Amino acid sequence: MPDAKQVAIVGCGSYEREEVLRAVERAIGLLGGLERFVSKGQRILVKPNLLQGAAPKKCVTTHPEVLYAVAKLLRDFGCDVVIADSPGGGTLYTEGALHKAYSQSGWDKVAMELGVELNLGTGYREVPDHEGRVLKRFFIINPALEADAIVSVPKAKTHVLTTMTGAAKNLFGVIPSLEKPALHSRFPRATDFSEMILDLNELLRPRLQVMDAVMGMEGDGPNSGQPRRIGAILASGDYTALDSVAARLMNLNPMEVGTIAAAAGRGLVRPDLADVQPVGDPLERYVIKDFKRPRTLSREKGFAQKRLTSTAASLAKAYSLKPIINRGKCTGCGKCVRICPKKTITMSKGKARIDSGRCIRCYCCHESCDSRAIELRRSMAGRAITRMVERRLGDGSE
Repeated sequence: MPDAKQVAIVGCGSYEREEVLRAVERAIGLLGGLERFVSKGQRILVKPNLLQGAAPKKCVTTHPEVLYAVAKLLRDFGCDVVIADSPGGGTLYTEGALHKAYSQSGWDKVAMELGVELNLGTGYREVPDHEGRVLKRFFIINPALEADAIVSVPKAKTHVLTTMTGAAKNLFGVIPSLEKPALHSRFPRATDFSEMILDLNELLRPRLQVMDAVMGMEGDGPNSGQPRRIGAILASGDYTALDSVAARLMNLNPMEVGTIAAAAGRGLVRPDLADVQPVGDPLERYVIKDFKRPRTLSREKGFAQKRLTSTAASLAKAYSLKPIINRGKCTGCGKCVRICPKKTITMSKGKARIDSGRCIRCYCCHESCDSRAIELRRSMAGRAITRMVERRLGDGSE
């Protein structure tokens, strides 16, 4: 049996600076302190969840006060801290785009106050991954490669493709900008995409994860959901352990999260999660029983993720939610065009247009849209399949 994987749970009712700092310090202390994870003098990449620049109140990005607390504790411990991420959502990996996104998220002020580096470089390199199960080479931004260790600071959010954005998914941000849709194209199924995310985490092996779960995002995250209070800070040295606890707080069965299921399949965590050990405050105190799940997650989820025959694959595609452009909301910004891995989105008369027949249902466009102009709906055939499945499940046939 693997060693117990501790996850610290500490209540934090607001983003008031001193309260957040106390909560983060206590959470790391419950795990044995920073000395368990980093050493004085090391260069540490603090990797928050950027996705794209957004005001903290939208709960799209890691809140600047949680970022401040983590970076301050590392700086005061004697580490050389750099804050860095590569935004997704069709945002280009340029100095100007980084500066704008950092400013919108409030991270530039954090770096300035603490006197730590905020990465504006745009270099990246191809790195071999000989141990990767599904991917043998990754493009990775330089700050992640030049650091002695990575400390991940994810945001607790639902996700329409991967069910949840957490510690494992947060590391996807070290893939530079438009390399992300290339990986979505190679791994359109959530199961395969999750295996790729696991390969990335096992390659870079972040030392510590501190999750901002003070306010999370429910519904159709990671960009178009709604803010929802959870009221906690989580910390762990194990990304799967942290995500399994976060999933429970968010009304999710951990094994519905692709990266957790993949980790169990690889023997990195027990399938029953008996080796995950919550410490600190009682987990039950922070479980949100009516936390809204992404609409792409259903009791029939496995139907669309097995290895399918061509007929079953067609049914699965008909069943799955498809992105639809709300032309009244579309601003014609073109982000969805840039992010689409299969190039199925074009501009027509200043508005985005999706070729649904070629769409692979990766939902990158939905994730990238600032104006929430891309809605997820089922086709008429999909609605018929849904009714059939629900009747079958209701009759106890499954």
